[in-house]
Amino acid sequence: MTMSTARSREEDAVSRLRKRLQMRFGDRTSADVSSVVDRATRRFTTARIREYVPLLVERISRDELNHRFE
Repeated sequence: MTMSTARSREEDAVSRLRKRLQMRFGDRTSADVSSVVDRATRRFTTARIREYVPLLVERISRDELNHRFE
């Protein structure tokens, strides 16, 4: 798999994640959810191993959405 293919898969996974979180946290605005996901994604910009980035972004985002908006 080429680097661009892997990156494209990662971007697709994060996009699906964003939609799932928007459905799960329907009481939050789309902008709030997107902001949280974008911030979590940026934490891994320089990560050399990318395989688990979507999973880590999901955990970080879900935790922030659960606690930030209590």
